[in-house]
Parts: sequence; structure tokens; C-alpha cells
Amino acid sequence: MQKFLLIMACIIVTIIFALQGFAPRYSLPTADELESGGEEASADAPQQALAEIYFDVDIMGVEEATPQRLENDFGIDPSIYDSCAGRYTDGRFGIADVIMLSPRPGKEEEVREALQTIKLSRMSLFRNYDIYNSYELAENGSIFQRGDYYILTMIENEEAVREIIEAYIPR
Repeated sequence: MQKFLLIMACIIVTIIFALQGFAPRYSLPTADELESGGEEASADAPQQALAEIYFDVDIMGVEEATPQRLENDFGIDPSIYDSCAGRYTDGRFGIADVIMLSPRPGKEEEVREALQTIKLSRMSLFRNYDIYNSYELAENGSIFQRGDYYILTMIENEEAVREIIEAYIPR
């Protein structure tokens, strides 16, 4: 009987330890945290949002949006924003672009125009080379502000992408 109890105790302890391995690695914000607009986004919030957005994106050719790439590929002057985060595709396999720019004080309109320039550039690229419905995604892409960031999204399932961004970047 003692051996049976000892074996059962070992099994229960093993199950408990095994189930602890399935605990979430990060916690999503609660409804109260989302509703309170006064909190600041953490410095890595855009990168966390991008990691979640691109977790299920199957398009090849996705690249990080760096200041150098934005300047070389789209002519965006890095002096108009403090920080950038994002990913965009090279266009050979479709489009899945999300670009976030934090404007310098007084440069908000220039950042919005820069994102519009990227959108128009992508539309022009896909006008004659519309692979996987890329032209429509670029044309229907949206530019919006969330927290300190102006954000351009040209990706499938844009509503879900916007919800992820809103979860990581407070108003």
C-alpha cells in the first residue's frame, strides 16, 4: 500500500511539473490596462507586436524595416523620426508590410506623408505586377496613429493586425 501511494504521489508531482511547462511565456494586457490611455508603451512593444503579427505569415522575402532600408528603398529621410520598427516584403511573393515610425516633435505630418509615399510606391510596384492580390492590399492599406507611432499596414487580415498593435501599443 505504501508503494502504491508513493507511486501515485510521484505521478501527481510529475504531472504538476509537466503542466507548468505550458504556462504562457508572456501576459497580454488586461482590459483595464487597455482602457487606461495614460501608460507608455515599452521600448520593445513594437518589436513584440511585430513578432506576434508575423508569427503566422508565410510569405517569403520579409525584411526588417531599418532606417537605411527605408531611405534606400523608399527615400524616407531618417531625420523626421526618432525610431522605426517594421517589416516589409521584397514583393516577389506578395505583400505583408507593417511599418511603425515615431516622429520627431513637429515632424508628424512629414512622417504621415512618408508613410503615404511608401504606400504609393508599393501600389505602383504592384499595379502591373499584381501577385497574390498585392495591389489591392497596398491600395486598401491604412495609415493610423497609435501612441507615439504612425503606422502603415498593408497586410492580409488587417483587422487582426490592428488588434495586435492596439494590445501592445497603448493610446
